[in-house]
Amino acid sequence: MKLQLTISLLVSDRKETLKRCLDSILPLLEEINSELIVVFTGKNPDILETVKQYTSHIIPFTWCNDFSKARNAGLIEAKGEWFLYLDDDEWFENVNEIIQFFKSGEYREYRTATYVQRNYDDWEGRSYNDAQVGRMCRLTPDIRFVSPIHEGLYPFDDPRKILKSYVHHFGYVENGSASEGQKKVERNTALLRKSYDEHPTAHICMQLAQEYRYINEEETAIEYCREGLKLAAKEERIHIYEMWMQVHLPVMLSALGRHEEAIKEGEQLLLSPRLLEVGQAHIHSIIATLCWDLDEYQKGLRHVLSYRKVMKHLEKNPEKAERQTGGSVTYTTALQHAMATYVAGLLITAELGDTRQFREILTWIPWDDEKQVQKHYSYLEQLKATHPELKDTILEGYFRLHTDNPYVNIQKVLYAEENHMTAAGEQCFRICAGNCPSEFMNQIVELARRNGYSLNPLLEQTSIETWDAYTKSLSNRMEVSDIPAFLEDMRPLMNDYPIYAGRLEQSLLEKQLSQGMTETSRLLELLADYCKSIHKEAKTLYREEILAIPDYYALPSRYKFVFMAEKVLELLEQGKYSDCISLLRKAIHTYPDMSVVIGCLSDYMEEKMKEPPKPVSEEFTILGNQVKQVLLGLVANEQWGEAYGVADQLLALLPGDLEVVKIKQEIMKHIS
Repeated sequence: MKLQLTISLLVSDRKETLKRCLDSILPLLEEINSELIVVFTGKNPDILETVKQYTSHIIPFTWCNDFSKARNAGLIEAKGEWFLYLDDDEWFENVNEIIQFFKSGEYREYRTATYVQRNYDDWEGRSYNDAQVGRMCRLTPDIRFVSPIHEGLYPFDDPRKILKSYVHHFGYVENGSASEGQKKVERNTALLRKSYDEHPTAHICMQLAQEYRYINEEETAIEYCREGLKLAAKEERIHIYEMWMQVHLPVMLSALGRHEEAIKEGEQLLLSPRLLEVGQAHIHSIIATLCWDLDEYQKGLRHVLSYRKVMKHLEKNPEKAERQTGGSVTYTTALQHAMATYVAGLLITAELGDTRQFREILTWIPWDDEKQVQKHYSYLEQLKATHPELKDTILEGYFRLHTDNPYVNIQKVLYAEENHMTAAGEQCFRICAGNCPSEFMNQIVELARRNGYSLNPLLEQTSIETWDAYTKSLSNRMEVSDIPAFLEDMRPLMNDYPIYAGRLEQSLLEKQLSQGMTETSRLLELLADYCKSIHKEAKTLYREEILAIPDYYALPSRYKFVFMAEKVLELLEQGKYSDCISLLRKAIHTYPDMSVVIGCLSDYMEEKMKEPPKPVSEEFTILGNQVKQVLLGLVANEQWGEAYGVADQLLALLPGDLEVVKIKQEIMKHIS
């Protein structure tokens, strides 16, 4: 029975990912006739023991700063029909496709194969880019690894199988100090320059350009790119590294602010017969966006249309699209340029006033690719703001699109609103509210408020944490004078979600309470409303026996503050100002967000404590009201002199009575 596959793994003392790597290739060893060869460059005996669990074919290798020599040590001992290699910091997500490739016998039709290396930019795995890497080939006597760093198999001939299987790779995520990264680049560039001096090749130029670009030495990277393209032009075959340099040369020029030069370089490359269609698409996209920045609208539109033409051609020829790869320059990455290219097209056609072309480009945008589209919403909003004369054209264009994209559906609601299309507007609103990214929350809420739409579709898919973040942001933006009317409009739209309605009310009440100039009586009224709202929520969420302990450790701090505030309001009614101040001092540490209102109330209490006591008995109050009637009679009869004396006496009976104060001022007008 023939050995179909040799898997070669280079292992150092890196233990964090080793077992995950080995486990990911275990199905290959189980399902097909294969062997695992480990080239061990480390010194840690624990690592070696882990490796021995998977294979006995271990080759000790003393590290000599040459990856090709280490790889070739494993290649020499390989016995399989095919050869596959990877690193100990990579692991396959799934190898079923590779297993099927061998089990079906399909591998006999090819000489080489590539799979995907998914390179992450962060430890959370949110941002990454994919590169097709040539890591599999038929094992022949002339196969070898070349280059001491960024090594690769040579020759790597067609026919080639493009596999969709991918390995996770976090090797490019920053880990450690900047000086460590600098040392790594210095090591790599030293090895590459040595190879370049001995035998300059386009491949080494590309690798040097990558290294210098990594440390932001763009000028040096550009020099190696130019030199690499000259060397590549002498080669009969168009290799991966050539297209990488073709595409990244104008990119790097642009990064240095040399936009005109980048356009010129890109246009020259587009004339080259060595530039494949995938590379053409990338360069058309680059030039289109640069032309927008430079106000070269007609030229920019030509490149937008050329990008579209090339991508449609590749779409109709998927095999060609799949095979044209330049490492990180692929048909997939060309597709990822679609949004930027077409947004540039929209901006350009708006400037040109070409509404027909504008509507057509709008239909080309990959609206259902949310990851790509969401980065450009600000430009689409800018387009509406800078071209109000095209508002109807823009909104009508969105209205005719067939997509569930939330941004597009918001525009559809706006169009329906403008044109009094109630049913259509509400239908689109339900779609966008039910699939609403957080950045659209404010627009959705405003649409609901203006049109009386229920917020149920939004709230049923919105977490309380997201809603709290929105209400906080809203309160920061909203003018205090607008809050009462806003709350009045919003309450009926949230009947089915009382907790969310309460959180909105509380956030806006906190905003009002934070205004230091609020008159004390109004401040107390707002505080009472705030306490009522919080208490209602607390009774919904917590058992009575928990709420009976106001300082229970598990209660939210704002609940504890409210329990104190309610006590303060009660003591205030009783005139126990010193007790109020004591509680307020404790409250400020419990919920610092209320420091403004606490400060205002403390000042108010201290002022009240300085006032001399003015006890007014019930009898005095009754007498005062009787005298007030007499005073009103004197004023009615215009007996101003007698009224003046009565008013003075009445203020002693009813101190602080605003009605008497106003009457006295009226009397003074007539006797002064």
